[in-house]
Amino acid sequence: MKILNPIARYLVGALFIFSGLIKVNDPVGTQIKLEEYFTVFAVDIAPFFESLKPLALFFSILLSTLEVVLGIAILLKYREKLVTTLLLVMIVFFTFLTFYSAYFNKVTDCGCFGDAIKLTPWESFTKDLILLVLIGILFLGRKQFGQKEQGWQKSIGVGFTTVFCLTVAYLSINHLPFIDFRAYKAGTSIPEASRPPADDPNEVPKITNYAIWGDQSDFTEASLTGKKILVVVHDVEHTEERAYPMLNSLLSALGNDVGIAAITATDGATFRNFSQRVGMNVPFYYSDKTLLKTMIRSNPGLVLMQDGVIIEKWHYNDIPGATELLQALRP
Repeated sequence: MKILNPIARYLVGALFIFSGLIKVNDPVGTQIKLEEYFTVFAVDIAPFFESLKPLALFFSILLSTLEVVLGIAILLKYREKLVTTLLLVMIVFFTFLTFYSAYFNKVTDCGCFGDAIKLTPWESFTKDLILLVLIGILFLGRKQFGQKEQGWQKSIGVGFTTVFCLTVAYLSINHLPFIDFRAYKAGTSIPEASRPPADDPNEVPKITNYAIWGDQSDFTEASLTGKKILVVVHDVEHTEERAYPMLNSLLSALGNDVGIAAITATDGATFRNFSQRVGMNVPFYYSDKTLLKTMIRSNPGLVLMQDGVIIEKWHYNDIPGATELLQALRP
């Protein structure tokens, strides 16, 4: 046990910190994943899970922050009885989720490591089983090795970690994730990412769902030609309306220098009425909401593209001026 305990401590601490930081970096992504779980549970277990959807972002921040804090705490040997108990409760909960997803094939990506590392449902379940064993070792060993002296330095370390995670989560929600692990990150060529790698034609392309269409024609190829600024509106029910006056000013200032189009998952009649109400007079097209949420974690959000390459993305809290936007384009 004396050998296994420190090994388990470092492995559990490192994995929880890594997993938590990935999710703290993109709490909206974890929110989307939790909403997916709630939808499945509402159908399969009890309807009340549907009522938890509005709390998904809160749970996302709470669980992500808790992962990092517990990871730091176990490395510091801080309040071991409480920390190992919380770790055990969390891993039992996560193991249930991943088993349910794998066995019933309900949620094909658990989001354990966000978009940074994709695991199959059974891989996720296996990972949680290993963690369950390691945390079990720490839980049983806490009595054998006793409670360590806490010290004010450890309390400050845990407190600082908590504040750091909450700050990162707040900034990520109100701007964009600091690190973009998704397929539509800046610098990505959508046409190239939509093709299988040359060295392995059987490998699935990084982008498989890029499609934009209009009421009368397809817009996919046209969106990948020339200079385009896409105004991404996931849906009009949850979009931030206070952003549209500044957004409209930017679009007016761009003139004909850049092709402008709004992309939404909302139906045409509803979006047309909304556009008129907020004064956004631009052509609009449709796409899948999952694609739009993957493309940018902002509703509305701006995606600048040139010949199919994503040049830059902006949250509605960071709408640029026309000069800044045009300077981002290649000559």
